Amino acid sequence: MKENILGTESVSKLFLQYSIPTIAAMLFLGLNTIVDGLFVGHYIGADALAAVNIAMPFSSFLFALSVVIGIGAQSMIGRKLGAGHAGEANTAFTTAVVLAGSISLLFAAVAVAFPQPIAYALGANEHLMPQVAAYIRCLGLFLPFLAMMMVFDYVLKTMAMPVYAMLALVVAISSHMLLNWLFLAKLSLGITGAALAAGISYCIACCMAALPFFYKKAGLRPFAGSFDKQAAGHILYSGSSEGLSELGTGITTFLFNITLMRYVGEMGVAAFTVISYLAFIGNNVLIGLSDGVGAIISYNYGSRQMERVKKALQLVAAAAIVIGIGFFIAIFVFSKEVIALFFNDGNEELLAFAVYGAKLYAFAFLVNGLNIVTAGYFTAIGSPKKAVLIALNKGIIWIAIGIVVLPLLFGIHGIWLTVPIAEIVTVVLSGFLLHSQFKHKFV
Repeated sequence: MKENILGTESVSKLFLQYSIPTIAAMLFLGLNTIVDGLFVGHYIGADALAAVNIAMPFSSFLFALSVVIGIGAQSMIGRKLGAGHAGEANTAFTTAVVLAGSISLLFAAVAVAFPQPIAYALGANEHLMPQVAAYIRCLGLFLPFLAMMMVFDYVLKTMAMPVYAMLALVVAISSHMLLNWLFLAKLSLGITGAALAAGISYCIACCMAALPFFYKKAGLRPFAGSFDKQAAGHILYSGSSEGLSELGTGITTFLFNITLMRYVGEMGVAAFTVISYLAFIGNNVLIGLSDGVGAIISYNYGSRQMERVKKALQLVAAAAIVIGIGFFIAIFVFSKEVIALFFNDGNEELLAFAVYGAKLYAFAFLVNGLNIVTAGYFTAIGSPKKAVLIALNKGIIWIAIGIVVLPLLFGIHGIWLTVPIAEIVTVVLSGFLLHSQFKHKFV
């Protein structure tokens, strides 16, 4: 089977074969977010940009659950295939598909039936409420495709198909950009057009990612196994750290929106929206790096080839440091030029506010790659408790504490320092957990 190259090919070669396509796909996804923001900001306005950002945590929660299922399935399937248990791998796949499908249908029903209460709960004021609710209602129709897309994407990597997974995402994102141009620039469909463009791109990505699993020679099939409650528990448990990281993104956005509305108003939310786009690109690249080696680590852990696991971990950690420093420098040098693209002329105060915030936020990139990689490593080897601890600290605990305490101490500047401080505190924890792992037993 194709999966065997994960246990026999050079680790350095596998690292490049898996990490480069995954990073490229995630980078393209980040660029798509920026292009999406450019279209919304220029063709609908700054209020629409803020509305999309306020609505984002709702889909982020489903995205987080989908990542939980996808990563958990990838970890479990990789270890089962490495151990030669193909039947159990198929059962894990079927279980993951049923889980993702059921949860996403529930999210879709809630989004369509209750968009106004959701918008209110996410912090929308009366001025932004109509646009936030309209975006949530329309996007809700497509949420099942988002969930299934993520599950298929992660499982494709266990089939030694990282390039195809990248291709599916690239085609979908290209379609999203074209649809943004059509719906916003040409047809002037407003916030509904923005949601339609995103939703249709989810459909395209889901269909492309699903195709390889229906070929006759496919080693894994979505319905070849049966739903297994025990496997479901293992999947959710194994992927919980990655899901908490994604959930942390939604919580961070929610807390920042609420705090900025209190201290600054709509201008603050618009500025943070653009900063979050820049952060999304950097985080996506680092997540792509970690995800790219996840299948390598889980497969070799399953086949008990520990030196290969160690080699993969060393390579991904070194790459995370280099990439993080690169993003830190890039934001300091080019943030003004990039952020200016999102706003029309006459928004100099907003531009200056966003640029200053971006430069403070950039310090997070010096260490957050190590936190992402460490959590991904523990997830891949089936040790999710440590991964969950990292995810809770970096994405929820210290963010919640910082967003309350730091503005009281440093004013608005404290808001921008919240994420860097949370990452710095967490990297100490990550180092301690890895040290303990190596000190007592490598795996």
